[in-house]
Amino acid sequence: MQITGGKDRGRKINPVKNPAIRPSKAVVREALFSVLGPQCCVGKVVADFFAGSGIMTIEAMSRGASQAYSVDSNSSSCALIRANFDLLKVSSEARILRMKVDQAIPRLASYGLKFDIVFIDPPYSEPQLGIDAIDLSAAAGIFNPDTVVIFEHRHKTVIPVCRTMTIWKHKRYGQTVLSFYRF
Repeated sequence: MQITGGKDRGRKINPVKNPAIRPSKAVVREALFSVLGPQCCVGKVVADFFAGSGIMTIEAMSRGASQAYSVDSNSSSCALIRANFDLLKVSSEARILRMKVDQAIPRLASYGLKFDIVFIDPPYSEPQLGIDAIDLSAAAGIFNPDTVVIFEHRHKTVIPVCRTMTIWKHKRYGQTVLSFYRF
């Protein structure tokens, strides 16, 4: 895997070896950050729910995020993310929570955090987990009024209704769709 933008653009990181982990493709990552704009992450606080490989956290850090939190319940995912944070020397700004997203949200709220950008990439077979994460996060008060949530899902997936945010943009890249949410 290779970082697509920011100060670490072109740098290779440790690859995913677990076939159950589906990292976002480079073209999808580049397009996502193009939609958000060139300075989208500078000084921002970012969360990556269902982080898997942690590539979205890494891309945000490369683009100037001041703090980032990767959340995943899989121990091998968290070990890979940790190894890549160490490789890139971002361990002091980027944190990993090895737990389910619905358990991490109250923990993040207890830290008094407010996120500017949130990446949500649940297993393609369970899109409801992504919508639940948005609604739980809003209820926990961890979003700023201008928070942008990016939900990655399969293009044929019917997205459950989100009660707290609305979709302002869809972008399709092959089988992958990015749905951008805001208040």
